[in-house]
Amino acid sequence: MSWLRIPPDYAPYLDLRVTILVALPLIGFYALYRWLLPSPLPGIPFNSEAAKSIWGDVLELRDDPSGLAKWCSKQLEKHGSPVCQALMGPLSKPVVLVADVGNAREVLMGRSDFDRSAYIIDRFPLFGDFHLNMKTGDRWRQSRGWLKDFLAPQYLHNVAGPAIHSSTPKLIKLWDSKSRLANGQVFSIISDLKTMALDVIVTFNFGADFQDSALDRQVNHIDNLDGTKLPSGQHGEVTFPSAPLHELQQGLTDVGDRMAAIYTTKFPPSLVLWWARYMSPCYRPFFEAKDRFIRKHIDLAIRRHYSDQDPTTGIYHMVHREAKVARKADREPLFVKQIMIDEAYGNLIAGQHTTSAALVWILKLLADYPDIQVKLREHLYTKFAGSIQDNRLPTAAEIINTKLPYLDAVLEEMLSLRAAMLVPRDATKHTQLLGYQVPKDTVVLLVCQGPDYKPSPPSKYWSDVKASRLYPGKGNPDLESFDPERWFVRDENGNIEFDGSSYPQLAFGLGIRACWGRRLAMLELRIMTTLMVLKFGLNDVPKELAGHEASYDISYRAKKGYLSLKRRSGLT
Repeated sequence: MSWLRIPPDYAPYLDLRVTILVALPLIGFYALYRWLLPSPLPGIPFNSEAAKSIWGDVLELRDDPSGLAKWCSKQLEKHGSPVCQALMGPLSKPVVLVADVGNAREVLMGRSDFDRSAYIIDRFPLFGDFHLNMKTGDRWRQSRGWLKDFLAPQYLHNVAGPAIHSSTPKLIKLWDSKSRLANGQVFSIISDLKTMALDVIVTFNFGADFQDSALDRQVNHIDNLDGTKLPSGQHGEVTFPSAPLHELQQGLTDVGDRMAAIYTTKFPPSLVLWWARYMSPCYRPFFEAKDRFIRKHIDLAIRRHYSDQDPTTGIYHMVHREAKVARKADREPLFVKQIMIDEAYGNLIAGQHTTSAALVWILKLLADYPDIQVKLREHLYTKFAGSIQDNRLPTAAEIINTKLPYLDAVLEEMLSLRAAMLVPRDATKHTQLLGYQVPKDTVVLLVCQGPDYKPSPPSKYWSDVKASRLYPGKGNPDLESFDPERWFVRDENGNIEFDGSSYPQLAFGLGIRACWGRRLAMLELRIMTTLMVLKFGLNDVPKELAGHEASYDISYRAKKGYLSLKRRSGLT
């Protein structure tokens, strides 16, 4: 084996070659590691430890059970600044977090250097050409314009209000049956409130043309169950099976639940939409059926329009508005275009999920704070003394037209604590925020969870607001405290009034890109909360089931929605 021997004169060269062969990959890996490290924006505070990891802040965010919105608040608190940046992992640009009230209002209401964020648009590709998924421009104005008429007070009060009110007896009956079968044990209300919101938004859009009721199906299903065979969880919670829904409603529920999960695939949004609409054995049948269903109702509205019938459904109002705009612009209406179907579809999805999530939060908070629940019930008994004396629940018109300051304060407080999340915006050009340089295309998250934006130092805007008011209540600045009285002020005559501007509130956004469905959501919250508080006592639940952990997708949704309900006598 002498041929394997290396001459002594060549040994040093071999050692050098081996060293180089070993060192080059190491140098390459180190260079790749350095290249993958986050590149913080100059001057804006950031987590120095996160900058040493290619994952940036992503692992800490992933492991935080409180969710994205509260994690962002914690970062601002940690830096002691109204602005900081989050490092979002390999090859991702930093995201700027802002909690200054005045600047947030300016960004949303008066600055053209910020627009709808790709953070939202890319998150929900299955919405298609829904206005939520559009940058601000002519197409967005066109789609939003279709909604103007059926968000007017006349349609909300005469169509939406009665639809919400008529769904409540069904929900009461469902919860009566579940409470009886549960025999004092707790059960989840999340699915039931989504079902109610689904009935309302479908009626809102299709009116009497859609006769199927998801709540009716659930009531009939529960009435036929054997309570002795219901499964119970380790903390005594009873699990109820759900009845199958109408094809459209079942699809709306399933796709809505999976929207955010689809986003996490990280494929390009356009590819995800194409795959779901045309290829997926799971989603394609729903998209085809959904398009046919909405197309049928658009065609029905077109026939009514050309027969000079008055608009009676949300779909008809969209058709009526498009016909007027097309006639004025001397062009053909867009009735046959997919964009009109997608607008109606997006309204159905968003209207169901956002409102039902808020309803869960309000009932959970009232159960957690029994003193506030009692005070709200006494307030409602006083305001609706006439209907109470007649042993009936107040009508939709009575609830709409009665001044209910304590109820309004309770709802505003819930929205601030649990429905307000993050409002994303993209910088459309190189700009500044609070004196910091923000490059073009940077995602800015306006952090708006909590009434006082307590994690950040008080802004000048907030100082001015506080100085202009006298608070009769505690005005508790604690981010986690449920204190409706912080929304009360004294007027010049010393009278206590509700004032929705007495604390910052961005649950629905501001400006031209504010949530289109705010009026409908507030109407539903007002009617539903009134009737449920009058009809049920909301009791506490075991600690293990009472947490406020949440997920952030279409809305900020509680993961645990368990309640123990006790029906109050009377009031039919």
